Amino acid sequence: MPAPTTGPPARLILISAVGFDAASLEAGTPDVPGLPTLSALAASGAFAERVVGVAPASTYPAHATLLTGALPAAHGIVADRRLGARGVRRARYAHASHLRVATLWQRVAEGGGSVASLDWPSTRGAAIAQVLPDGTPLPGESWLDQMEDVVTPSLRRFAEEHGGGEPAASVPGPERDAILGAMACDLLAGAKPPDLLLLRLAGTAPALANFGPGSPQAARAFRALDRRIGGLVDCLVDVDRLSSSVIGVVGDHGIASAHTAIAANVVLAEAGLIASDEAGISSWGAIARANGGTAFVYARDESAAVRARLALVGAAEQTRVFRVVSAEEMIRHGADPEAWFGLEADPGFVFGEAVSGEVLRVSDRQGVGGYLPDRPEMDAALVLWGGPVRAGLRIPRMGQVDVAPTLARILGVELDPGEGRALVGVLAPGSPARVAAPGSDP
Repeated sequence: MPAPTTGPPARLILISAVGFDAASLEAGTPDVPGLPTLSALAASGAFAERVVGVAPASTYPAHATLLTGALPAAHGIVADRRLGARGVRRARYAHASHLRVATLWQRVAEGGGSVASLDWPSTRGAAIAQVLPDGTPLPGESWLDQMEDVVTPSLRRFAEEHGGGEPAASVPGPERDAILGAMACDLLAGAKPPDLLLLRLAGTAPALANFGPGSPQAARAFRALDRRIGGLVDCLVDVDRLSSSVIGVVGDHGIASAHTAIAANVVLAEAGLIASDEAGISSWGAIARANGGTAFVYARDESAAVRARLALVGAAEQTRVFRVVSAEEMIRHGADPEAWFGLEADPGFVFGEAVSGEVLRVSDRQGVGGYLPDRPEMDAALVLWGGPVRAGLRIPRMGQVDVAPTLARILGVELDPGEGRALVGVLAPGSPARVAAPGSDP
């Protein structure tokens, strides 16, 4: 691998990888080798072994924190799915208008830099020059059809050329990752590559959810992820742009093993706080929004909140598989301020959103995130390589809120003050850290 330049980088490529943590980097078996590309980047760059996440440790809150340095209570992306009159909606926090604070992409664009984003959450409608938002189409609808009005036309053409209209691309997985990786190569090899490229690779998600962390299937999925990142490195080598680039690979959150699902809303329905019809929930006075290892409880008024808490405290005592999280603890974690209180499952247990049937049932997932961030299983990992990044650096622990301020320092932009801090020790002593003027790099 060519040595990076020691001066200001021409571009930053930030790759989010579902479930990437220290264990996945270090794992390897005789039939499933380790991760050679990521290991090489970590060995000759900086490697954070523990990146402590946010509450909940789930997709959308994590990705918003990675680009703002703020906690969910401040940046506004407080869960994956949104609440509505009929309960938890299919709609996700996909639109950029939900973000309440400035993002890294905004600051780069305001400074005259160019930005491209591929499948990064909460970028629908964002002021990004080249954007393909994340999304999951409805049944019978293709991935690209669902993106018709929100994807930049040039990126749609790239996606079509690489098979984005095929059924396999409709869900996050290896096939979509292959398309996104090819699109990223197109952008990086272009006449004017972006100064900031955001790329989410979710090909590991199905294996982690269906078979759990540490499974052979998950190991193979991480190996495929490593090959995809190796392909991006090769693309940069081919156009002589690797040495002038900074590459970051970060996990969104850790994944814990699960076997049993908890239907907290069954408890609330039995307490008369949720009503249902043939179409599902028809109305609710209090409801639990499941995040995986946690569920946050919302109520129409104080009376409903008190009734919900009494019912759920009783269920927690009876089942002995989850605990009630106080409002004070929620506030301390920077979780959704609209929730009256929270629930956290014991190891091996996960929350679901069913409103009828048994409270405890077999989980359809064997790997989940969404616990509170003080669970070590929720820790992710970060690899940074290139430009002013110190070689051979090991970072024992950092916050997910620290990622954006650190990247901002590398890019030479300033984020609004938040909970995060720039880890100045990631940079080589005396090294300039800023993006070169747009268009100055070949």
